[in-house]
Amino acid sequence: MKKAAFILLLALSCTAALSGCKSKHEKIDLSTIHTTAAPESTRETMAEPTIETEAPGTKESNSTSESSSGAKAAVKADISKYTSGKVVIEYPVVSNLDDPEKEKAVNELLKSNAISLVKDGETDEAATTVNVKCKIISINRKRLTATYTGSYTAENAAYPVNVFYTNTVDLAKCDNLGFNDYSDAYTMAGYVLSNDCTFYNVNAELEKSLMEYKNTQDIDYYTNLFNKADFGNSDTFPESFSYENQGVVYFSIPVPHALGDYAVIKFTTESK
Repeated sequence: MKKAAFILLLALSCTAALSGCKSKHEKIDLSTIHTTAAPESTRETMAEPTIETEAPGTKESNSTSESSSGAKAAVKADISKYTSGKVVIEYPVVSNLDDPEKEKAVNELLKSNAISLVKDGETDEAATTVNVKCKIISINRKRLTATYTGSYTAENAAYPVNVFYTNTVDLAKCDNLGFNDYSDAYTMAGYVLSNDCTFYNVNAELEKSLMEYKNTQDIDYYTNLFNKADFGNSDTFPESFSYENQGVVYFSIPVPHALGDYAVIKFTTESK
């Protein structure tokens, strides 16, 4: 069930509290991943949900819009919002694709993935408080990448669980793209366990704790986790999500609630 990942995460958090449509394309060369250290970056911050049906800050395609007659308009994405009971989840809506039917299918896929957090048949949307913000990382005529951050508070839960997930969609094929499209699960598992592993914008104290915690798992655990990462690779809601932006691969691992519920790791490719 899609809720299984959250049940596991809640159990992990409690333990910590008591103790203190998929396509393939050319993959990034990760042959030196075990020896290349990733540089620092800043972490995305979670914003509170807005009231508007569409949020400002629309992302447009990097291609230049032409004013002459017959020129294609730039692909763009607006932010829409799913609301039901105590659930508020933002998601992207794409426009200006060449094929109206494909555009409709892409938008259905984007919305379905975004709200799958609560569409598992067990979430009581009248009693479960969910607030998720969507951020569009990039969009062009080939693909769209979005991240989702927020919180999930089950009925009678002692505290909310921090939520992070992502979605990259091939706009031409209306397919989900994921971890294995731009990286290798086994190799990245080795990177996580190495001293070169870099967490996405954490302070020194938290970084030390995360570096210690990540090593409590083995390479088989991380390989399996990453093979099932992202939408389209599992029948349940994934425990790990990833995306690639400007030569940097970002991916998450579940951690105890005391450490933030999730941690994002980054790997910078040599070609960046």
